[in-house]
Amino acid sequence: MTGTLLMGLVSIMLLSGGQTALKYGLNAIGGVNLADGPLTLLKLFQTPWVIVGFGLYAVSSVLWLDVLSKLDFSLAFPMVGLTYVFTLLIGYFFFGEAVGWERILGVALIVSGLFFLVQSSG
Repeated sequence: MTGTLLMGLVSIMLLSGGQTALKYGLNAIGGVNLADGPLTLLKLFQTPWVIVGFGLYAVSSVLWLDVLSKLDFSLAFPMVGLTYVFTLLIGYFFFGEAVGWERILGVALIVSGLFFLVQSSG
């Protein structure tokens, strides 16, 4: 089971990396406006960071299929809560976002819940 949990962690890290790449790409093009229709899609798929983000999502999804096939769903899916930890750190260190005690406490509660879930799986 340890290997599967590690695979889940890698998948979740790639998911967070994909979100980060998408954010960089959107920042680079000044965001998107869905009212622009097909022009928005064209702009997105010409942005390298957006393409990287979707690629990381794809790899993460394939790895996640392995995790879902081996773990109870009630254990596997809550693991995705680790994305809160990674995105909080990424937001702070890479995007200069303010991180107050409320966000830190919220992430700590999520992590403590995940700890109990993993312990319950024996």
